[in-house]
Amino acid sequence: MLSLKTMTAGPMLHTLRFAAPFAMAALCLWALSARVELPTLADLGALLGSLQLWQWVAACTATAVSFWALGRYDSVAHRHLQTGLDGPQARRAGMAAIAFSQMVGFGLFTGAYARWRLLPGLTAMQSAQLTGMVGLTFMAALATISGVTMVLFAPAPWFSWVGALILVTTACATVVSFLAPAVPLGKLHLRWPSLTAMMALSTWALLDVAAAGTALWLLLPAGVEIAWTTLLVVYFIALGAAILSSAPGGTGPLELMVLSLLPGESSTGLLAALLAFRLVYYALPAAFACGLMLMPRQAQDMRAPLSDPDLLGALRKPASALPEKRPRAETGIIRQNGGHVQAFGLNQLAMLDSPQISVAFFDPLSGDPSEIFAPLRHYARQRNTVPCLYKCSRRTAQAARRAGWSVWRIAAEAVVFPTSFSDSGSSHRQLRRKLRHAEKAGLTVHTAPPTLPLYQMQALDQLWQARHGGAHGTTMGRFEANYLAGQRVFLAWQAGKIIGFVTLHTAADEWCLDLIRICPDAPDGTGHILVRTAISAAADESIARLSLAAVPDHRWAGRMDPGLRRFKSCFAPQWEGRYMACPSWSEMALALAELFRLVHRPGPVTPADPPYRVEVNSADQENLADDAWTNAEDIAAHANEHSFHNEVEDYAIALKRLP
Repeated sequence: MLSLKTMTAGPMLHTLRFAAPFAMAALCLWALSARVELPTLADLGALLGSLQLWQWVAACTATAVSFWALGRYDSVAHRHLQTGLDGPQARRAGMAAIAFSQMVGFGLFTGAYARWRLLPGLTAMQSAQLTGMVGLTFMAALATISGVTMVLFAPAPWFSWVGALILVTTACATVVSFLAPAVPLGKLHLRWPSLTAMMALSTWALLDVAAAGTALWLLLPAGVEIAWTTLLVVYFIALGAAILSSAPGGTGPLELMVLSLLPGESSTGLLAALLAFRLVYYALPAAFACGLMLMPRQAQDMRAPLSDPDLLGALRKPASALPEKRPRAETGIIRQNGGHVQAFGLNQLAMLDSPQISVAFFDPLSGDPSEIFAPLRHYARQRNTVPCLYKCSRRTAQAARRAGWSVWRIAAEAVVFPTSFSDSGSSHRQLRRKLRHAEKAGLTVHTAPPTLPLYQMQALDQLWQARHGGAHGTTMGRFEANYLAGQRVFLAWQAGKIIGFVTLHTAADEWCLDLIRICPDAPDGTGHILVRTAISAAADESIARLSLAAVPDHRWAGRMDPGLRRFKSCFAPQWEGRYMACPSWSEMALALAELFRLVHRPGPVTPADPPYRVEVNSADQENLADDAWTNAEDIAAHANEHSFHNEVEDYAIALKRLP
């Protein structure tokens, strides 16, 4: 049975929470009265009457600019939460919600209610999330803006130190949000806004508070001479205190902070300006907001579809919907990296959405490259990300330049033509030598059977990762059963053991090299004979092109794995330029940083989408495990000379424990 104390504790707590903002306002007003001599109503009325008509009109104009920026701020928040309600009505609801909540107080509750009331289709939970995000990010943006203004226009020496500390904290938080885009909170994941969203939020917040501070400055009565920059710094700090207090209209904290930070100015003139400011910036917008909220709530959902300007519309398809007949087989990478097929009318792209970018891999799967740039930009804007084309061909890069995008050559792709490929000639002299070494060592290469020897292959993959410090991802494949089952796989055998394998993406007219995994002590030429066998198999199936994938090809490419280029050069391929394109160079820099993070810090390997599945029946499980143990022991024994014995031996023990 609940005690009387327990039953009364809940209502008392709610009462205290409700009364706290009013108590804060009363405390600040008391402190203000103790600090300065409050003017009489007659004095305030005389000062307000002395304000010129142009001052009132200019202040109202600045207020309109401030709330216009706040409406755009709400749009960015809608896009981050993917409500689908980013539009004029959402912006109006955001402006009204802020006007209503800043006048009434209790911003989280009143703002959430106003948005829900004014925006049909927005759920109560979405409204609360939106209001919470707007409040938290606005305080962060306001702190950053205050830090900058404190450093640039410090009214006192200590302002510079505080501002510098704020900016350092902001920079550290930005780096953390980039490196860790999502923070787990129990079963929930808090997703930080993208850097693009942060920049937009900061821009709109700066315009908002600068316009609001300008409105206050314009309402200063004659005789109160304060520099615009000085008043802006003071207003930014006072506004932060007012928001944190949750007092209705910020009454008390705002006035106390302004007068405390401007001790040498006329308190009567400042209070008159603050009163006029409250009439223009608080009372007038609140009256408009209340008028909107008194109107009948619309029943229909005004949700705008997440689409693009293309009249044929946008359509998102899973990675399994990749067409077999496509110009680039390597687009099969989206089966593993979480990508999808995005259709803009008849134009289809292999895309990946990351926290910072919306990247389209290679060339369009279908359609005209010149038609993809406007819808791609619109698509990225709906996610607050940077649009990007990665490793596209020269033709697509030229179309990007014509569309006004920035283009940079980043790689060269090695391409051979299986049906006309020959080992003869001086250009293949090195290849022939490598193949002879492999044949003398007794290597044989075969196409993998439908049921892959996954345990032996995984042992090789782990050994390869031990040597190379892990496997990169996102733009290149990683070992995973279902993913490999959707590829063409070739195995290299020596003395009945698998010592290497390669996998290739396949399409109707092209194959593309993906994984290369070779035992460290494998005979010279193992990789060459694997690829040469793949070329022969492609020729037997009349495949027109076989890509050996790309190598870096830019100013700093010489420092990035030159051995890979030498290996591919043995096949005397045709080198084709590959490019990266973004709307601007600043966005290019952000996209490069994000791609570097995704490649070097990929998420956990997840199974590829159906229908690519690998079934291993229980009858074969024991034999495969025994074969894997024997193969791993053999690899570990040979790898001892290469200082990999401990790593592989540990993995072999783990394999033995497999069910």
